[in-house]
Amino acid sequence: MNAGDPGAPAAAGPAAGAGDGAAPGERPLKRPRRLQTPTRAALLDHFARSQATARAVLAVELLLVVLVTGWWLAGDRRIAGWQAAAYFAAGCLGMFLLVIEGWFADRVPLERLPADRRFGLHTRDSLLALLRRVQERLGCADRPLRVFMGRGKDVNAFAQRFELLPGVGSRNGVQLDRAMVHLLDEAELASVIGHELGHVHAHAPLVTRCLLVHALAAGALSLLGAELLPFGHLSLGLPLLALWLVRTVAYSMHTTQVRAVEFLCDDVGARAAGLLPAARAELKIALERETRSALLLRVLEAKRTHSHLPIEQLLADWEAALPFGRVDAVQARAELERNLRRRLADEAKGTLSGLWSHIWGADDTDDAALDQQLARGRTLQQIRRVPIPFAELLANPDRLTRPALGALADSVEALPDHLLFRLDDEVDDSAETHPCPSRRVLFLWRHASEYPDAAERAGRR
Repeated sequence: MNAGDPGAPAAAGPAAGAGDGAAPGERPLKRPRRLQTPTRAALLDHFARSQATARAVLAVELLLVVLVTGWWLAGDRRIAGWQAAAYFAAGCLGMFLLVIEGWFADRVPLERLPADRRFGLHTRDSLLALLRRVQERLGCADRPLRVFMGRGKDVNAFAQRFELLPGVGSRNGVQLDRAMVHLLDEAELASVIGHELGHVHAHAPLVTRCLLVHALAAGALSLLGAELLPFGHLSLGLPLLALWLVRTVAYSMHTTQVRAVEFLCDDVGARAAGLLPAARAELKIALERETRSALLLRVLEAKRTHSHLPIEQLLADWEAALPFGRVDAVQARAELERNLRRRLADEAKGTLSGLWSHIWGADDTDDAALDQQLARGRTLQQIRRVPIPFAELLANPDRLTRPALGALADSVEALPDHLLFRLDDEVDDSAETHPCPSRRVLFLWRHASEYPDAAERAGRR
């Protein structure tokens, strides 16, 4: 990992060479990338058809609940009433496990943060005000929503939906991880909040908004199994089987439309913040992912060179080197190198911490998987990039103009065998739940006429 480490790759951090000419040894992809994006009209049609299918599935689940309950009440019961209630309750309550997990997540409601706490350019009150503006802009200010600040360093944000029935028992929420808030300016963060609100409201799949129906169906199946399958103590696993069946049927539809919904929520984010802030947010997040991935590759190189060092310790050093907000690749790498030298020195001197690591720190790293990941990472670093000067475009919000974004999109389309970012999903996102950054930016640009920027919105009032 340090300069004298033979296992460390020679390439510099990803942000350093962004926009430069191809370095020696770099090569294009063997096959052009898939850069097609759907139209908004096609996405809305797909979503409407998925919602119709969801209504049919919910109707079947309700029919199942009615039939099983009626059959059990009218027939000869093999199990006692309290046992039947226990099976039914176990199946029902199991559907709420994800909600219970959310209560124990490492996060805090935004309104409970200290008023003087700063998160990069933002404060608690500025974030709450931004949330209200985005909600008003999208016409959902009257709908209940909780917003949380995640304590982790992941550059991430996500929506959580909890509705017993559409509009009933709603505990919907949005989580903004602290690193995401530090990274983005106000307009960019507005696009992220708008995107997550799209998941909660406009493009929330119906199957995620009818938790009570799924819970009742799981309870009914659990009860039915307990009555028909006399497995003795093995029947205690019936609620788990019922949960698995209901989750598989109900949420399989959701997984098939995730990517389409992601595009639609990008559309909502651009409508909330404007084209350019939405595009800047996509580019900043992708560039941050790339920088962090390159640093992680160095950690894996260190593990391969110094196999006796536990991977958990190396990953802890990697996370410690990541600041909240934008990662300085040079500074973070220097910290990783210092930590590696310290760990090696402790072992060489036989210090107590080094001895403890040697005795108890052994791990069960899969060497074959490690080598495979290293090979993939090294290959990724050698693929040619689309020659875009990200440092200039993202250094100041005024740099990324509509003509500049159009030139970026033209470059991506003209060089389908180059990568916009050195990320796995940029090579092929067909197996991913989210579209790759290139396709997300292209989707926004191809619908640019539908997204007025702040100045244009002001002029229309």
